Amino acid sequence: MKDLFGTVVAITIPARADFVHVLRSVAAGVAARLDCSIDEIDDLRIAVDEACAQLLRAVPGAEALTVRLTPSEDGLELIARVEGSEKGAWPPPRLEETLAWQVLTALVDGEPAFTHEDGHPVVRMLKRIGWSDGETD
Repeated sequence: MKDLFGTVVAITIPARADFVHVLRSVAAGVAARLDCSIDEIDDLRIAVDEACAQLLRAVPGAEALTVRLTPSEDGLELIARVEGSEKGAWPPPRLEETLAWQVLTALVDGEPAFTHEDGHPVVRMLKRIGWSDGETD
Protein backbone atom coordinates (compact mmCIF):
# COMPACT_ATOMS: atom_id res chain seq x y z
CA MET A 1 0.00 0.00 0.00
CA LYS A 2 2.88 2.39 0.62
CA ASP A 3 3.09 3.18 -3.10
CA LEU A 4 -0.38 4.76 -2.80
CA PHE A 5 0.43 6.98 0.21
CA GLY A 6 0.03 10.62 -0.71
CA THR A 7 -1.85 9.87 -3.92
CA VAL A 8 -4.89 12.11 -4.18
CA VAL A 9 -8.04 10.86 -5.85
CA ALA A 10 -10.47 13.72 -6.41
CA ILE A 11 -13.80 13.85 -8.16
CA THR A 12 -16.17 16.76 -8.66
CA ILE A 13 -19.83 16.36 -9.52
CA PRO A 14 -22.78 18.71 -9.93
CA ALA A 15 -24.04 19.61 -6.46
CA ARG A 16 -27.18 17.51 -6.60
CA ALA A 17 -28.23 14.70 -4.31
CA ASP A 18 -28.91 12.39 -7.26
CA PHE A 19 -25.18 12.45 -8.17
CA VAL A 20 -23.83 11.63 -4.69
CA HIS A 21 -23.89 7.90 -5.53
CA VAL A 22 -20.95 8.59 -7.85
CA LEU A 23 -18.89 9.92 -4.93
CA ARG A 24 -19.87 6.92 -2.78
CA SER A 25 -18.76 4.58 -5.57
CA VAL A 26 -15.40 6.34 -5.99
CA ALA A 27 -14.75 6.20 -2.24
CA ALA A 28 -15.65 2.50 -2.22
CA GLY A 29 -13.38 1.86 -5.21
CA VAL A 30 -10.41 3.59 -3.61
CA ALA A 31 -11.00 1.75 -0.34
CA ALA A 32 -11.24 -1.58 -2.17
CA ARG A 33 -7.97 -0.85 -4.00
CA LEU A 34 -6.41 -0.32 -0.57
CA ASP A 35 -7.62 -3.75 0.59
CA CYS A 36 -10.10 -2.33 3.09
CA SER A 37 -12.52 -4.71 4.70
CA ILE A 38 -16.16 -4.77 3.61
CA ASP A 39 -17.10 -3.03 6.87
CA GLU A 40 -14.53 -0.27 6.28
CA ILE A 41 -15.82 0.23 2.74
CA ASP A 42 -19.41 0.46 3.97
CA ASP A 43 -18.38 2.94 6.68
CA LEU A 44 -16.74 5.14 4.04
CA ARG A 45 -19.77 4.99 1.75
CA ILE A 46 -22.09 6.08 4.55
CA ALA A 47 -19.66 8.78 5.72
CA VAL A 48 -19.47 10.23 2.19
CA ASP A 49 -23.25 10.20 1.94
CA GLU A 50 -23.76 11.93 5.29
CA ALA A 51 -21.04 14.54 4.73
CA CYS A 52 -22.43 15.40 1.30
CA ALA A 53 -25.98 15.67 2.65
CA GLN A 54 -24.79 18.16 5.27
CA LEU A 55 -22.87 20.20 2.69
CA LEU A 56 -25.77 20.31 0.23
CA ARG A 57 -28.08 21.46 3.02
CA ALA A 58 -25.66 24.24 3.98
CA VAL A 59 -25.35 25.67 0.46
CA PRO A 60 -28.76 25.33 -1.20
CA GLY A 61 -27.71 26.77 -4.57
CA ALA A 62 -24.39 24.94 -4.71
CA GLU A 63 -22.75 24.38 -8.06
CA ALA A 64 -20.17 21.66 -7.36
CA LEU A 65 -19.46 18.98 -4.80
CA THR A 66 -15.95 17.54 -4.55
CA VAL A 67 -14.53 14.61 -2.62
CA ARG A 68 -10.77 14.13 -2.21
CA LEU A 69 -9.37 10.87 -0.87
CA THR A 70 -5.75 10.61 0.26
CA PRO A 71 -4.27 7.38 1.67
CA SER A 72 -1.45 7.73 4.19
CA GLU A 73 0.14 5.78 6.99
CA ASP A 74 -2.57 7.18 9.28
CA GLY A 75 -5.44 5.83 7.16
CA LEU A 76 -7.62 7.29 4.43
CA GLU A 77 -8.31 11.01 4.64
CA LEU A 78 -11.59 12.09 3.11
CA ILE A 79 -12.35 15.74 2.39
CA ALA A 80 -15.76 16.73 1.04
CA ARG A 81 -16.27 20.30 -0.19
CA VAL A 82 -19.17 22.22 -1.71
CA GLU A 83 -18.88 25.30 -3.87
CA GLY A 84 -21.57 27.86 -4.48
CA SER A 85 -22.35 31.52 -4.11
CA GLU A 86 -25.12 31.07 -1.51
CA LYS A 87 -23.91 30.48 2.01
CA GLY A 88 -25.84 28.87 4.81
CA ALA A 89 -24.77 28.39 8.40
CA TRP A 90 -21.51 26.43 8.52
CA PRO A 91 -20.90 24.53 10.58
CA PRO A 92 -24.56 23.88 11.28
CA PRO A 93 -25.82 25.21 14.62
CA ARG A 94 -25.65 22.76 17.51
CA LEU A 95 -23.82 20.32 15.25
CA GLU A 96 -22.70 18.02 18.07
CA GLU A 97 -26.36 17.39 18.96
CA THR A 98 -27.40 16.20 15.50
CA LEU A 99 -27.88 12.68 14.22
CA ALA A 100 -25.48 13.51 11.38
CA TRP A 101 -22.72 14.21 13.91
CA GLN A 102 -23.42 10.96 15.77
CA VAL A 103 -23.35 8.97 12.52
CA LEU A 104 -20.11 10.52 11.30
CA THR A 105 -18.30 10.17 14.61
CA ALA A 106 -19.33 6.50 14.74
CA LEU A 107 -18.01 5.85 11.21
CA VAL A 108 -14.68 7.67 11.21
CA ASP A 109 -11.81 7.98 13.65
CA GLY A 110 -11.68 11.06 15.78
CA GLU A 111 -14.14 13.85 15.27
CA PRO A 112 -14.90 15.02 11.76
CA ALA A 113 -13.91 18.64 11.17
CA PHE A 114 -16.58 20.95 9.79
CA THR A 115 -14.46 23.85 8.53
CA HIS A 116 -13.90 26.16 5.57
CA GLU A 117 -11.41 25.81 2.73
CA ASP A 118 -10.92 28.85 0.52
CA GLY A 119 -14.21 30.18 1.86
CA HIS A 120 -16.18 27.01 1.06
CA PRO A 121 -17.76 24.59 3.57
CA VAL A 122 -15.72 21.43 4.09
CA VAL A 123 -16.05 18.18 6.02
CA ARG A 124 -12.68 16.58 6.78
CA MET A 125 -12.49 13.03 8.15
CA LEU A 126 -9.96 10.26 8.71
CA LYS A 127 -10.79 6.58 8.54
CA ARG A 128 -8.15 4.32 10.06
CA ILE A 129 -8.15 1.07 8.17
CA GLY A 130 -6.47 -2.29 8.53
CA TRP A 131 -3.09 -1.26 7.14
CA SER A 132 -2.91 1.94 9.19
CA ASP A 133 -1.93 -0.08 12.27
CA GLY A 134 1.59 -0.49 10.92
CA GLU A 135 1.03 -3.63 8.86
CA THR A 136 1.70 -2.36 5.35
CA ASP A 137 3.02 -4.09 2.26
